[in-house]
Parts: sequence; C-alpha cells; structure tokens
Amino acid sequence: MKSCLFVFLGILACIVVGVIFILRPKGLGVSYSPTDLESIYNKVGVAFEPLPSGTPSGKSLIVSGSHPVDQTFSSEEISAAADNRAKQYAYFPFRSVRIRVNSDGSVEGSATVQYKDAVRYLVALGVAPKDIEEGAKKFNIPNATLPVYLKVSGSVMNNKTNIVVNRAEIARVGISQNLVNDYTPALNGFIDSIIRSRMPSYNIQKLSVENGKIHFTGNAPDKEQAVKSL
Repeated sequence: MKSCLFVFLGILACIVVGVIFILRPKGLGVSYSPTDLESIYNKVGVAFEPLPSGTPSGKSLIVSGSHPVDQTFSSEEISAAADNRAKQYAYFPFRSVRIRVNSDGSVEGSATVQYKDAVRYLVALGVAPKDIEEGAKKFNIPNATLPVYLKVSGSVMNNKTNIVVNRAEIARVGISQNLVNDYTPALNGFIDSIIRSRMPSYNIQKLSVENGKIHFTGNAPDKEQAVKSL
C-alpha cells in the first residue's frame, strides 16, 4: 500500500512540476534594474499622466505633442519598459515581460497573459469582440493565464511595418508556422493601424535592430495620458 502511495505521489509531483513549467514564461536570460527603466524613460522623454479610472476604453490612452528621438535601446531597457507598462496603462495585458534583442537581427519576447486581459486590451484598441472570439477559436486559446513566446525579425520604416514571425508559442506549444505565416500580414496591418492612431505624436522613421540593440529614429509624444487603474 505504501509503495502505491509513493507511486501516486511521484506521479502527482511530476504533474505539478509539469504544470509549473508550462505556466512559467520562457526564460530569455534577461534581467533589468531600476536604472534601466530610468534610462529608457529619459531617452524617450515622454511625460506620463493618469486618466480617471472611469474613462471609456476607447479613450483610455491619449498622446499629445511631439519631439524628435534618435536613440538605441538594450534588451534590459526594452524589458524594463515592457514589464512596467501595465503600471502606466491598466489595459496592457502582459506580465513578467522579457525581451531579448539578438545580434542576428531577431527579437524574442516572452510573457504571461490572461485571456480576459488580452480581450479587454484588444477591445480598447478597437477590435470587435466577435473577431477576438473567432481568433481565439482559430488558435485554440483557452480562457486562462498562459505564457506566450514570440520570435520576430524585420523593421518599421516610415510608419510601415514589415515584421516576419519566426516562431510563436502558447503554453510552450509551438503554433503551426503555416498558420503563423497566414496571419503575419494581418499582424503587420494591425501594428500599422496602432501607429496611425497615435500619429502625428508618434512618427517612426526607422525602428530596427542594429548591433544587438533596438534603434529608433523618429518622433515620440511629449505627453501620454492613460488609465492606470480599472
């Protein structure tokens, strides 16, 4: 009887470890410090102000003014900004964000995302709930908190996105590359629409990978007002 119990506990332990592994975002070997966060904020030069929590989602982020920016950003700086984004903008759905910029020109990103948070964010960006539901079914995305991973290459030139998705994973399971390729044009178009919605405060002349860092040339807003709590 005791041996059966040990077998059962061993199986249970394996299941628990497996679940923890699946729910943990993919490690990219990137860590950051408060100095990295301060550095990227200083480089971009955007002043952040809160909006009331009752602000409609479609007006939950407003940018104004514009100033030129020509800066490079390290993996640590980009990770710091992305991982702390939810503190500035409550609709941002990603947590435990890490971004690694590679010397071969590719960029990897990992995070966790809760399904309902992702839906809320997409609705705030103007995506119809029906389209979100159809997309979730297409990619078999469950209503849960899951780790996501993306490896991309490409650039943004004159506000036009040209990104290639090299690999995408949900809960450590790779999405079919054929399916990824089919939806890559829609992804580029979606990013373009976000850029257009924030012009002329944002103007991306060039956003690319150079020598293992992100190089941004263009304009950034003087001020961003966003809902910080829901």
